[in-house]
Amino acid sequence: MKTIDVIGCSGNVFSREGADALNEAEIIVGSKRLLEENELPGDAEKVIVDGSILGILPRLVTRSKTRKMVFLASGDPLYCGIGATLLRFVPPKRLRFYPGVTAFQQLFAALGQPWEKTRLFSLHARKKELPYREILRAPLCAVYGDAGRPAAKIAQELIQAFPAAFRRPAAAGCSLGFPEEKVIHGTLSQIAKSAEATVSLSVLALLPENNAAVPPLPLGLPDEHYSHFRNMITHPEIRAIVLSKLRLVPGVLWDLGAGSGSIGIEAGGLCSGLEVHAVEKDPERHRELRNNIEAEGIPNLAACLGNAEDLLDKLPPPNRIFIGGGGRELLEKSFEHLLPGGILVMTGVMVETVSLMGAALTDYRKEFLTVNISRSMEITTGGFMFRAENPIAIAVYARPEKGSRA
Repeated sequence: MKTIDVIGCSGNVFSREGADALNEAEIIVGSKRLLEENELPGDAEKVIVDGSILGILPRLVTRSKTRKMVFLASGDPLYCGIGATLLRFVPPKRLRFYPGVTAFQQLFAALGQPWEKTRLFSLHARKKELPYREILRAPLCAVYGDAGRPAAKIAQELIQAFPAAFRRPAAAGCSLGFPEEKVIHGTLSQIAKSAEATVSLSVLALLPENNAAVPPLPLGLPDEHYSHFRNMITHPEIRAIVLSKLRLVPGVLWDLGAGSGSIGIEAGGLCSGLEVHAVEKDPERHRELRNNIEAEGIPNLAACLGNAEDLLDKLPPPNRIFIGGGGRELLEKSFEHLLPGGILVMTGVMVETVSLMGAALTDYRKEFLTVNISRSMEITTGGFMFRAENPIAIAVYARPEKGSRA
């Protein structure tokens, strides 16, 4: 059975090893641009692929068993390229990768900017989420887009999400590795307005700046930051406490009865390795939840419409769970799904909810507290006074690690 070579190129330049492998190809698979703009063996069959590659990939893999096949890619095939897709269909031992110089490397070389501490982001083929907080909070970062989201468009979206960033020093690398290559310097605002930064092959870099304006951490954001129904939202102070009790780590978080999704959204924003599944049964509130996720740019959060009890068996096993009120059945069934060492936090306002929190899972409950908040409010006679809000009960449960006792 023959090996499949996956060859990355920089513009129209291949490594010596990649060029040697290409000359042995009987079938060459790649995008229309790569097949047209590179000198390829004349006797090799050319197969053009685009976004519909998954439809023909099984047939190509079958043909590759008896004929020498090469896949062409831009830059490194294993960074947002065909490499990851091929690994879903082909055993790793049948694949041989020849990385090219990435667009990131080319841009920072052109800028003369050391980039070992750079945060790398890819928006390639992503239609909605823009993780603007992560991007703008990075002292040095590069963002890879596509034809629908070139450097200028990304800059526009960043400014729209956080207007104070408009003066951030930035650069755009356009058509890197090709004769028409151009690097544009300026502020984020200037890149956003540049017609030259609208080409499909472009990368946006945000450069270091002392005292740069950056978005705050997504922790206890104001209620008005979220769309929510009739003030039905976990308020900022409670959010901060709940998130501290959850002890966030990479894994899976269930946010059950998510409402506006503020807990799950802030958890996903604080811990990028966390996969959040927010469940809401009310269609209108579910729409608000989805709007909040999109506005905050959280790619690792899924909004699920349905009754939480009916979805527990369909969700991936969690190591963290938040329940914003509910019945005893939901609490106990959710806890049964919690992985060893996992944490469940539940909040309650109603007396009945607080009562069940006190009676259920007592062997696993680690904390049970109430939070009382009073806010200053102006009174008609002049001056201010504190007005108490409803106390919030918070219960923290933990499933023992394997082999340990509760």
